[in-house]
Amino acid sequence: MSSRGSALAAGVLAALTLYAGIHWGSTVAGGADSYGYVSQANLWLRGQLRIHQDIIRASPWPLAINTWAPLGYRASPDMQDAIVPLYSPGLPLLMALFQSIGGFCAAFLVVPICGAAVVWFTYLLGQRLFATPRISLAAAVFVATSPIFLYQLMNPMTDVPVTAALALAMLLAIDGWPAAAGSAAGLAILIRPNLAPVTVVPLAWLFLTRGRAISFLLGLAPAVIAIATINRALYGAPWISGYGTLGDLYGTLYFSTNLRQFSAWLFATQTPFVSLAAIYFIAPALFVPARIAYPQLLVGGSLAATALCYLFYLPFDAWWYLRFLLPMWPAMMLSTAAAVDALTRQMHRHASATALAISMIVVGTVGVKTAAERLAFDIGRGERRYIDVARFVSGHVDPAAVVIALQHTGTLRLYAGRLTLRFDQLDPAWLDRVAEFLNTSGRHPYIVLEGDELKVFKTRFSGSELGRLDWPPMAMFENPRIVIYDAADRSGTGAPLAIAATASRRVGWRCDPPY
Repeated sequence: MSSRGSALAAGVLAALTLYAGIHWGSTVAGGADSYGYVSQANLWLRGQLRIHQDIIRASPWPLAINTWAPLGYRASPDMQDAIVPLYSPGLPLLMALFQSIGGFCAAFLVVPICGAAVVWFTYLLGQRLFATPRISLAAAVFVATSPIFLYQLMNPMTDVPVTAALALAMLLAIDGWPAAAGSAAGLAILIRPNLAPVTVVPLAWLFLTRGRAISFLLGLAPAVIAIATINRALYGAPWISGYGTLGDLYGTLYFSTNLRQFSAWLFATQTPFVSLAAIYFIAPALFVPARIAYPQLLVGGSLAATALCYLFYLPFDAWWYLRFLLPMWPAMMLSTAAAVDALTRQMHRHASATALAISMIVVGTVGVKTAAERLAFDIGRGERRYIDVARFVSGHVDPAAVVIALQHTGTLRLYAGRLTLRFDQLDPAWLDRVAEFLNTSGRHPYIVLEGDELKVFKTRFSGSELGRLDWPPMAMFENPRIVIYDAADRSGTGAPLAIAATASRRVGWRCDPPY
């Protein structure tokens, strides 16, 4: 395939990635991460990152401020009546930029656009590194059809945008734009600060090849200063993030667990095929000379730095946390494609094109099938349940009410305009007294629980009268099971109202504005 043909194919692939992200992706600020990012974008547009709540000072229970912070937020360390965002500002700032142009729903275009950029940047990086266009195209296909990439393409979260920013930084460094490369690396730090070590890779490469490290650092500096300033303003010190200190997140004891889990998830979703990438570093003599100096530094450095950022990180036990390593996908897939090319050329000079074509078909088919089996294409529709529940609450619950919840603490604020209280932060001995306080304050209490939260709630508040939840819920949503209890009126005996799943049936792009 010619360079022009491969570029056209890569462009079509990037466009298809954009379409997939828009068509199947979530357009709901549901759960902790997406609510935290989208709602923070609104705060940036308003120019105020602290949310003051008068009810905090009036609440008599221990650590009340923590209970009034929804998912994605935490107590302000220097104010007794305010909460602040938990997450880094990079993605919310991008969302705010889009919202300033296209309104609230434009925030959900950021990740699909960044996804298309990741695919295109992977192709361009391959063109800069290797003389064979088919290697670049194969790597782009491997990225675009990767199960974890497709899964995160559907979520308004940081994984795909930070991957795009780091790939752009590497591309700009190769093309001789060190200051711009530094700015792209700075954007990556704003999006996910703990990936700062990865930015050392293009910096080191620029120093060794062009002696222009200072220009890179000048481009990087504004983002570093910005994140330090924001951290100090919101959390008390430049080195403290919304998650806490480095000691709260990292530990040597985490290494073995992370190594085992990441390896298992990688081979389960990508198959052992990606282990071919190691050949690029074990036997570099098999490969045709690269177009740039020190290619292994850029490719291998990206792989190693990204892995090190998370091998000692607090472990999570779910396959989609493979998303943490997504920034190394362009480098991993490029080295994998190059290895296929090199190995088949050793067997037969003309076998490479056929082998890469077969690899693209097989790997792409398996990747998309695996992503579908792991419900990547159902995420957008599944997240719409937050809208269904919020619509019911908005239509059936007093505007002055307080909803005791966990998973829905953010979305009920955004889409139903109701104040929420986190039960997981509440002292177990205080549930009954909290409900009484709210009721006598004119704030009718309700309880919204999803899935396993029902069991967790009953266990946490087993010594409480309310904690037994021994009266019928006022409403119920099926698949997943979500129940709404009236915590002030337990006299109901009839069947619960069914929460209509109208929003959850949506196919294609649809976005609901906030309350």
